[in-house]
Amino acid sequence: MVAPKLMSYNQLDFQSKANLEMHVRQLESETDMYKEQLEKAGMLSFTLTQVWNKQGKHRLGLYFSYRDEKAFIDCQKILNGIPEDEDNPMILNADRGVVRLHVVSEQ
Repeated sequence: MVAPKLMSYNQLDFQSKANLEMHVRQLESETDMYKEQLEKAGMLSFTLTQVWNKQGKHRLGLYFSYRDEKAFIDCQKILNGIPEDEDNPMILNADRGVVRLHVVSEQ
């Protein structure tokens, strides 16, 4: 397994639980369409989480790991080309980081 050099974390806040669920369904359907393209560009993994420790929030977390800087740039071109759902507004906060320590369980 190739160790990621860059990771990004996007936090998506929605107005309601129904809006959050609608976005999850959209991501599930789009994943198959873009997975191969993103893998070829250098994405190593993608994880979708639903944040549960913030009462009253309807929040998802998206984690992406990339082979290197070029992979990040190439994947961003693909991700930025995916149309936004204007009928389901969200607040997006994005953080990017250089991997300093990456621990993988061997279980």
